[in-house]
Amino acid sequence: MQRASRKPKEMTSNDLIPKKPILKKEIKNTIMISIIASISVIVLSFTLSELMKSTTIRDVGMIFGVMVGIMPLTLHQLREVQRKDSIDRNMPVFLLALLSSVQSGSNLIKAIEQAAERNLGALTPELKNLKANISWGTPIEEAFENFAKKTGTRVSRRVTVLLEMAMKIGGDVNENLDMIQKHVSEIQNIEKSRKSALQPYTYTIYISFAVFLAVAVLLSTSFFTEIEKVQQGILKSPNYAKGGLFTSLADMDISKLDSALFNMAIIEAIFGGVAAGKIGAGSYVAGTKHVVVMVIMAVIAFNVV
Repeated sequence: MQRASRKPKEMTSNDLIPKKPILKKEIKNTIMISIIASISVIVLSFTLSELMKSTTIRDVGMIFGVMVGIMPLTLHQLREVQRKDSIDRNMPVFLLALLSSVQSGSNLIKAIEQAAERNLGALTPELKNLKANISWGTPIEEAFENFAKKTGTRVSRRVTVLLEMAMKIGGDVNENLDMIQKHVSEIQNIEKSRKSALQPYTYTIYISFAVFLAVAVLLSTSFFTEIEKVQQGILKSPNYAKGGLFTSLADMDISKLDSALFNMAIIEAIFGGVAAGKIGAGSYVAGTKHVVVMVIMAVIAFNVV
């Protein structure tokens, strides 16, 4: 029986052309739209506040207006953080693929080209771009430098430097790749251990914020209401006009105390969320999601409970 001949996979010209970096035009458009949306929300909140004679609407509207302004750009940054995490996670797999190809008889350049055809998450497009640069005759040092810049992680830059040294020095390539792969895997394990060890501190921030909200709500619903009753009694007292020990208490504005507690909760939500992101994920940008959650908790606690 005649075996069916398999045609090799044809490479299109697009696969061999180095991809250009993503233009910043999309980010600029997102910033413009975010600013317009933010101003619109703030203006609408001020208008409703004047119509309904409520400062709460103004305060909440300003907070959500600022959030509307920063969230789209933050989402861009979060996607970039996730892309870099995916690159770092797949870097040991990439090195294992290189080692396997070299052990089967391929040289290091051919091994990189073969690894570019694997599914390595966010690392695959950058490997294909590296492959295209090499195919177009770009010097290997420049191609590796472009690869390190586009991946944008410390691990990838370290791997790039080590691969360049392995190619220049020569010697046993298998041993060099095995050493590099073990080094990167050890770095990844240390990073995972660090995140696991610091994860409980993120919960501590949430617990402390919840305790603060509980105390603030108790003050607002119990203690401040009792002060209002005392104020009413002082105002009805015949000795109010003569002055006395509790006369200044009658002039206290309880709404300003509630507003001060609310502002303190928002400030704690911002700084606590940023700290939780830095502790848990190692990035201040990752703390934005914690900030959003804590701000929503504060708004619900002071306006719904």
